[in-house]
Amino acid sequence: MGFAEAVMKLAEFGIFQFFIPFALFFMILYGVFIRYKPFGEWRDNTVISMIYGLTSFMMALFIMLYGLNVYIENFLTWVLGRLGIILILVLAIIVVAAFAKGGSELE
Repeated sequence: MGFAEAVMKLAEFGIFQFFIPFALFFMILYGVFIRYKPFGEWRDNTVISMIYGLTSFMMALFIMLYGLNVYIENFLTWVLGRLGIILILVLAIIVVAAFAKGGSELE
């Protein structure tokens, strides 16, 4: 398999349409965060380092959704709708478990 065939195969998999914009935007945004430190110093704090990484990752995912021609409004409606249902179910389980246990006495 030659170079041109390998590039065509990668194009069939959508690497140039999805992965490359995602990786490029992630790396640029993460570098900007590391350089300008909007949330604080990252070297001594792993939480801030994780915030930089997760923020860059989530923003890069939105860029990837743009490449898929998915409207952000529809995506957020779908995700937040499912998240709301899951949150309600978890809270209901917690309330039922608290009533089944009989509550705790304040001391």
